[in-house]
Amino acid sequence: MLSKIPPEIFLMLAALFWSGTFVTIKLALESVPPFLFISIRFWLAGLAILLLYGKVLFRRENLKKHYILPILLIAVTALSGYALQTIGLVTTTATQSGFITGSYVIFVPMLQILIERKNPSLQTWIAVIIVFSGLFLISQNGSTFETLYSGYAISVGDWLTLASAFLFAAHIILIDIFSRKIPIPVLVSLEIFFIAILSTLALPIEQNLNVAFHQTKLDYKFWLGVIYTAFIATILTSQIQARYQKTVSATRAGVLYSLEPVFAFILAYFILGESLSILGGIGCCMVLSGILLSEVR
Repeated sequence: MLSKIPPEIFLMLAALFWSGTFVTIKLALESVPPFLFISIRFWLAGLAILLLYGKVLFRRENLKKHYILPILLIAVTALSGYALQTIGLVTTTATQSGFITGSYVIFVPMLQILIERKNPSLQTWIAVIIVFSGLFLISQNGSTFETLYSGYAISVGDWLTLASAFLFAAHIILIDIFSRKIPIPVLVSLEIFFIAILSTLALPIEQNLNVAFHQTKLDYKFWLGVIYTAFIATILTSQIQARYQKTVSATRAGVLYSLEPVFAFILAYFILGESLSILGGIGCCMVLSGILLSEVR
């Protein structure tokens, strides 16, 4: 039955599942501080990974010391991205976070200049200008053209989310480099465990910096968030990617994944009651157009 369903449908489902993280994390942050959420999320994902890849992970040929440092670097980059995105959601909306995070596809070719010495095309640079113009308008969501003319401000949450998008792009570049040298099950498994360990070690720092904005309550919002992000948005989507992305061109997959912020807005509208002003709507359309322009060749 599943074999009759086009693989593009499953990739769209993956984008839908990822979009749900913005809403569930936004709700969970009303109950727990960011690093506690991230820590429990990845410990649960790690236990699921053991069930999936345990036999492969503990084979002698896969346990090599020179794998540790690259995977640790990948984990630090990913954790930094998740942390900034999660903390940013405290002061920005799920809709804005979704579209700003989606700009990571623009940062990837820019980082390729520095790391892999690959010069982006003119089309990519045009997409960069469109996306960043759109991000500025998204950050002014709720404003009007009149108030924008008299002055503007970008929230701390939007800046943190933009920084997380940059880190996610760096994470993609590192994955691209080291996935050719390290078996994928080993890379994914150890990355998840490293993130869990590092986020747990960061808990005392979070408390000292007074990042914990709310009293910790392990209520239904918290459990909904960690279960959804650990099992559906992490484990299930990784299985969908592994099985179906290889049957679709990279360009088409990128375009389908770019639907993630659109789905995030739809979910935030119906679940959280978030809305877009005219400026925010124009900005979202510009970001989506820029993302599509960067993906389509």
